[in-house]
Amino acid sequence: MGRQVHNLGWFLLVNLVYALAGLVAWPVYLFLLATRKKYRSRCWERWGIVPNFAKRREQGTGKREPERKLQTAAPTTRQSERLWVHAISVGEVEAARTFVPALGEAFPDHEIVLSTTTMTGRERALKLFPGRPVFHFPLDLWPCVALALRRVRPTAVIQVESEWWPNFFLMAARRGIPVACVNVRITERGQRGYGRIRPLMRAVFNSTRAIGVQAEMYRKRFLSLGAAPERLHVTGQMKHDTVTFADTAAGADDLAREMNLVADEMVLVAGSTGPGEEETLLAAYREVRQADPHLRLVLVPRRPENFEAAAEAVLKAGFGLVRRSRPQEPQGPKEEPPVLLGDTMGEMMKWYGRADLVFVGRSLVPLGGSNPMEPGALGRPLLWGPHMFNFPIEAPALVQAGAAREVTDAASLAAAIRDLLTHPGKRRQMGEAARATIRQMQGATARNVDLLRSVLSDQRPDSTGRGGSPDPPR
Repeated sequence: MGRQVHNLGWFLLVNLVYALAGLVAWPVYLFLLATRKKYRSRCWERWGIVPNFAKRREQGTGKREPERKLQTAAPTTRQSERLWVHAISVGEVEAARTFVPALGEAFPDHEIVLSTTTMTGRERALKLFPGRPVFHFPLDLWPCVALALRRVRPTAVIQVESEWWPNFFLMAARRGIPVACVNVRITERGQRGYGRIRPLMRAVFNSTRAIGVQAEMYRKRFLSLGAAPERLHVTGQMKHDTVTFADTAAGADDLAREMNLVADEMVLVAGSTGPGEEETLLAAYREVRQADPHLRLVLVPRRPENFEAAAEAVLKAGFGLVRRSRPQEPQGPKEEPPVLLGDTMGEMMKWYGRADLVFVGRSLVPLGGSNPMEPGALGRPLLWGPHMFNFPIEAPALVQAGAAREVTDAASLAAAIRDLLTHPGKRRQMGEAARATIRQMQGATARNVDLLRSVLSDQRPDSTGRGGSPDPPR
């Protein structure tokens, strides 16, 4: 009872702050609605008017609920148990790629519905999980959250890499709806920010039934913010369960043929590079080619807006250039084989499939690094710069296992490339170590499903989805 009263106090305070902020924010929001399509798209769902799953169920039992009828693409299943999975955007939806099907297998009598915060996340979810209802997560305002919970009426809510919205978490807890968070991490910056409102965040964290974090370091950060130890479980990173172990990738041979890469050429693929890295990579490449003219460099910028800058950097450095988008239109000097520029989307794995060495981009500049797991699972030796802070668990583990090397500048990068080019045994050992390390990191999906089993077996809300708890004040 004491905790309910305590959470009620936070609920009132949060909504008072929201009301004061709304005096300024609502005119801005209305302006955005009028001028930005992404704010207008399915905006009624953000206001809580999500597909009315509760009405479908009651219609199936002969009851009627006097609410406005919505046209939705939701399936006609009338299961009485419903799991609401929330994934913020594309990255979180990708993390749920293995989790949602595993939930379907583990809980065949439960309907699974999904929500996202962004339009791109929604589009990705519709593609990855055909047949599953997908809608937008409501704004964290009391009327919006209350309406959404009433219309979805979930048995449990599972948030993937959670957004910590106070109203949603506190209101779900007061209704007896279990909320579990999986694949969760918290950065040092996030820890400092939440520390400024530690009492509120402690109440939000402890309104959950369970929080599955990716690593022990994240568990300790949540503990420092007041999360109860019994709610915290180290379950791992689900994205690791999606990687494919193979010697190459589908389409890699076709790509190499179209880009005129011959069999005896060694290929260094710099994948998902960031602005400012091309100059260092090209300087190292120039140095290595003086000793090994059979090396070819492929640059694949992470973002399309960086394609032109990368092309200009290649030509400015005096190299020839062939773009993936225009392979029959070489540019620049023609004395030597040109640098290749991957200026198309969706072909990163094909480039990795043809690589003999992989440089992981966004790591020579302080952008946090790109995903090393995909090329590592293909058995490629990995090189990267000193800024891999987006992968605080994976990067050190791969270096310690001998699967990756850290470099700091053009000279150290050139030295590492020369060493690996002249020692094929080292390349093979690094690739095998990468695969072994990644395999050890897998299994988070199954552990998170087990965590949800324990949550559901502990307590279930009643048929109204309210668990007998009193309503928040109206």
